[in-house]
Amino acid sequence: MKRITTLLWAFLALTTTTLLAQAPEVLPAKDALQAPENVARELLLSHSALPCYPSREQMEAGGKSDNIIPLVEWLNTTNEDGSVSYTTRFKRNYRFDDKQIILRVEGASGAVSVGVNGVEVGYTSAGRARSEFDLTKKLQENNNTITITVHNNYIAREIEPTGDAPLTFTRATLLTPPRVAIADFVARTTFNKQGDGLLNLSVVMQSFLLNSKEYTIYYELYSPEGTMVANANKTLTTRMLSRDNVTFFARIPEVKSWTPEEPNLYRLVVYTRHENRIKEFTTAHIGFRTIEVTEGTLLLNGEPRELKGTILSYTSEEQTAMELRRLKGEGYNVIFTPRAELDELYTLCDREGMMVCPSAEITTPNKERSTSPSNNPAWKSAYLWRAMATYHATRLHPSVVMFSIAHEAQNGICLYESYLAMKALEDEPRPIIYPSAGGEWNSDL
Repeated sequence: MKRITTLLWAFLALTTTTLLAQAPEVLPAKDALQAPENVARELLLSHSALPCYPSREQMEAGGKSDNIIPLVEWLNTTNEDGSVSYTTRFKRNYRFDDKQIILRVEGASGAVSVGVNGVEVGYTSAGRARSEFDLTKKLQENNNTITITVHNNYIAREIEPTGDAPLTFTRATLLTPPRVAIADFVARTTFNKQGDGLLNLSVVMQSFLLNSKEYTIYYELYSPEGTMVANANKTLTTRMLSRDNVTFFARIPEVKSWTPEEPNLYRLVVYTRHENRIKEFTTAHIGFRTIEVTEGTLLLNGEPRELKGTILSYTSEEQTAMELRRLKGEGYNVIFTPRAELDELYTLCDREGMMVCPSAEITTPNKERSTSPSNNPAWKSAYLWRAMATYHATRLHPSVVMFSIAHEAQNGICLYESYLAMKALEDEPRPIIYPSAGGEWNSDL
């Protein structure tokens, strides 16, 4: 598991570095977003949406965290090119001296560029996805102006669903994790012949420091009833600006599996300690289940599943939960998401027992193969970026049983590369599919 996870992150880091290198530093977003190969600049690696708490008390209470700052009171301005800029103020003081400051933007209806105190610091052409920018070294002491500009004139609209949605975003948040932070974790679940659950956990630690520090990483696993069933800790000496994996293994007797009929969820808690002080807590729900494909049939925990799918987008927790229950009552068991969705949708599917197939946000209908972006190498970086962002943002959820490399598009070289990239990242045998593959090799179902 450690070797696989190390290779996974190494592959992603290498690919991301290549993509970023193709985005010229000198071009402002309004110019760079007119070239397919300019996918993003200063955009952090995609990862699971793990909350960051400074204490167990705040984690157990849920909701508000001192390490998560919602940005509100935006002033908006429509620019000459049709884009809309949203501006707010942020005061940086001493409490952030030992923190990273990361801006997270979610659910934008167009490409996004970010500015601090009038200076552009990054952009992404895939605005609907969860995007993060490191502002730690961009912010000055005391008062700062943060600007998020949502664009409607950018070339990547050619591979996105059409529509005339207002130029806005769902939410923007400042995350302030410690300088040695829990960046992500990979929780692989299987079963042994006796029916015990097997957990292979890899905690990804990110150090933003130039010197080494000794940290202890802890994990705790709680049953659906709230009983602790496993825990352990390991010590890690970080390296300069490093990304390290700390691995754990646990066997859970009489484990309760996750199925659509009985969506049993185990709660995983991970926290760190340095110099006898707790630095950070995070938590997520995981499910014990296995996915494989045999002769074109999806097997969940070894049992074949006939799939009946539909499309659903997140509205609110109450309304979306009601809609999921209605769809299950009508016999649907898979939700397809043709575009990037808020993490709340996948969390509800975990809880309600609805399987999910997240799709990279690529829709280019009614285009001949000879003229489709899917078969144009200039679009390779854009396709790969969206495929990998989709994978890393959703892979932790037990409801996610497969991935799609696009929603609707002609097949071609960019989708071949997307399939291979997702296969290289996936260390479970979850299928990578493409409904419009037309019998070609880049779809497992």
